Order: sequence, then structure tokens, then C-alpha cells
Amino acid sequence: MNHYQEKLWKESPELIRGYYDNIERYKRLSEEVDYILTNTLSINEVEVASISSRSKSIESFCEKIYRKSYKDSFKSITDFAAARVVFLYEKDRASIETKIEQSFDIIEKVNKVQLDDIERFGYGALHYIVKLKANYVGERYNDIRDLRCEIQVRTILQDAWALVAHHLSYKQESDVPKHLRRKLNALSGLFETADDQFQHIRDAREDYQQKLKGAIDDSDNIVMTQEIEIDSLIAFLKWKHPDRVLDETLELSELVAEIKFCGVNTLQQLQVILNKTEKACQAFEAAYPPYDPEKQENCKYSATGSVRQALEFLSEDFINRFEAPFAESVKSRKNEFKHLVEKT
Repeated sequence: MNHYQEKLWKESPELIRGYYDNIERYKRLSEEVDYILTNTLSINEVEVASISSRSKSIESFCEKIYRKSYKDSFKSITDFAAARVVFLYEKDRASIETKIEQSFDIIEKVNKVQLDDIERFGYGALHYIVKLKANYVGERYNDIRDLRCEIQVRTILQDAWALVAHHLSYKQESDVPKHLRRKLNALSGLFETADDQFQHIRDAREDYQQKLKGAIDDSDNIVMTQEIEIDSLIAFLKWKHPDRVLDETLELSELVAEIKFCGVNTLQQLQVILNKTEKACQAFEAAYPPYDPEKQENCKYSATGSVRQALEFLSEDFINRFEAPFAESVKSRKNEFKHLVEKT
């Protein structure tokens, strides 16, 4: 029991009892809000770094009561249940806001990023106070539907700022010694600039990939004969396999290394291999389709998987990346369709 708990237990034990009487409901609410956010943003393909939730701890509850001197703690404290969305790029903020505002009843919205006060302390974020919508009915929701939950929406750098400021215990500018105030404000400005630059780099990369795709469409010899790197491979796969899922960046980075392991260094060389093995890959996929364990059904290879299938038809060394028993099984299956590989 910390100092604040001990004092509150002696002075206002009814508040402690009230906390324990209600906190389980807030825990369930925070978990429900977390689920709704995760599901909604995933379905709408809004990319985020993380989604988390928590219910307020007894230590934080007691400390906040003493720091804020509330008259009615259970009405005044709005973050008994809380969730946080941490995202990557500033341009995604609008999509996240839209989905939150469609998914919940909004009681309050405070955008601490766009406040006009140039001298504001720190690097703010977007805060909502929400309730579940009225259509959440039934025993599961009856005792949590009217409770409030705080949702924080932050970029990764805003989240980093908040974590450091929390560790330093600086909640407002007046808490900061004067000789450190200027440095902290300068640092928050650097974080904000870095957020802008990350967005600029993302935009520039997307423009570059689009130009590459246009060049590939036109069979631009300069682009097709340059050494393969991840952005040129992404543009190529979007052009070559527009109907297949494009994998995560890490998976694509591994594919670049695998392609080069097979002695393929340019998009032109890769295109020749994919064209030569196209009929064999189609027959192999029809006979041995990949299985999606989540959906519990057969599916199509991703764009990365399609390239790997083609490389396996032409390189036994590439197949040997697998353990021996499985490698032999792959070779045996590939041999069933090798007659469909076009001769050079």
C-alpha cells in the first residue's frame, strides 16, 4: 500500500470501496473498446503500430484524487477505462479519427496537437472520451454501456514523448525547472519535425514506387536492368500479381535476399523466370494450394509465395533451404510439373 492509498483508506475508506466495487466493470469496458478498435481498424486496413488498453490502478486512482482534489471522484475521473492507438504516419490520423467517431458515442474530443498555443508544453496527442453505442445491448453490455472510456491517439513519437515525460514526472510546464524548460520545449519541437519528416519520406517512397510501376508498365529498360531492391520489387509485384496479397515489408526484404541467392539480380531476369514457370506454377498451385489456418480453407499464394514457387522450379539449392525430409517432399512435388516449365 503506497502513501496515497494509506491516507485515503484512513480519511475516505468509502472511496477505496467504491473503486473496488466498480473497477471490474471498467476493466471489461476497456477490453471491449480495445476489441472494437482492433477489429474496426483491421477490417478497414488502417495501419497502426499498436492498440492497448488498461483499467486504472488503485495507486493511480489514489494519487489522482490527492493531486486534483475532486469533489465527486467517480464523475470527474474519465480514465478509469482507457485505450491507446499508436500509429505510424500523420496522414493516417484522419482515417483513425473517422473510424473512432463511427464506432463510439463521442462525449468529448480534444486535439492537443492542433491547439493554437505556440508555447504549449510538450508534444500533445488526440484524446477522446467515449461510450459504447446504444446498439450494444444484452447482458454482456448492460452494466458497461453507460460508462466512459478515454481513447488516446498518438504517433509513435508522441507516445515516446509521453513515456519520457511520465518517467521524468513532468505533467505541466510549471513542474519543469527553468534551466531545463527550454531544452524540453526544443526537444518536443524536434519530435514534431521528425513526425513531419517520416510522413514526407513515406509520401516520397509511394511516389517513387508509383513511378517505378509506370516504368515497368512501359518496359523501361533502365528500370528493368537495375539491381533489384525492395521498392522496385514491390512495384514489380504490384504490376505482375495485382490479384495477390502483397506481404509485409520484412517478408519482402527476405525475398530480395532469396532472389539474389538464386543468381537473379534484375527485374528483367526475374520476369523471365516467372514467365518460364507460369504454367508449372499454376498447375502446382491447383494441385497443392496453400492452406489458411485462420479461415480453415485453401487459399492462393501471396505475391511473395508465387515468386518462391517459381524459384523452386529452377533451383534445387533454393529448395535445400528447407530441412532434409521436407526438401525432398518439395522436390518430388515440383517434379510432377517440371515438364510445364518452358525451355530456354
